[in-house]
Amino acid sequence: MSKRTILFLSIAAILLGIVGAIAYGAGVGAVAGCAGTGATTVSTDCAAQGATPFLIGTGLLIIAGICSLIAFIGGLIKTAQIGAWVWFVLILLFTPLATLIYGIAGPETRAAPAY
Repeated sequence: MSKRTILFLSIAAILLGIVGAIAYGAGVGAVAGCAGTGATTVSTDCAAQGATPFLIGTGLLIIAGICSLIAFIGGLIKTAQIGAWVWFVLILLFTPLATLIYGIAGPETRAAPAY
């Protein structure tokens, strides 16, 4: 997997995660707002209106997680192949941020041996 692919997957995961979290929060807020103060039941119509953004947000968060996982595994494999062990450990410990930074500024090929 190329560094460029890792970068694009990391950016996609971040953007999808942000949009998904906003939609998820809007859906949860809509359903929570359906029950008035002291109400014990939620009307079906009102809950259905909040279900759509909730489901869209959940789907986007799942897709963001998959993109992030693919970028994470790709970054680990790529850094292990080229022997960039510092980057490997950074990606392993600080997954989303280190994977994004590796995609931007990490090494593409094995470093020349110092003799």
